[in-house]
Amino acid sequence: MKYAKFWEFRPEDMDEAVIVWGNYLEESKRTPEKYPTYLYPPHGFGDITKGISIMEADNEEQLINYMLALSPPIQIRFVPLVDSSKVVETYLKLKK
Repeated sequence: MKYAKFWEFRPEDMDEAVIVWGNYLEESKRTPEKYPTYLYPPHGFGDITKGISIMEADNEEQLINYMLALSPPIQIRFVPLVDSSKVVETYLKLKK
């Protein structure tokens, strides 16, 4: 399933966030199956302390591993992305 991942950290936690991020990158290279994969890499919202990515996960455990690897100091929120055409198709089927 695909997810929008929103991330944020406090400006005063920048040093710690950089260290935690570096540790995650090393670990995810060794064991990529433990983590969701990036479809759209991290991009900031005009502020270096918050942004968005698009990720794909095979299971809930990958999302949990990702959050645990970066928390704290980085706060992570995943929002499932649903194919709108499938929503309309399902809606029309249910109306019958």
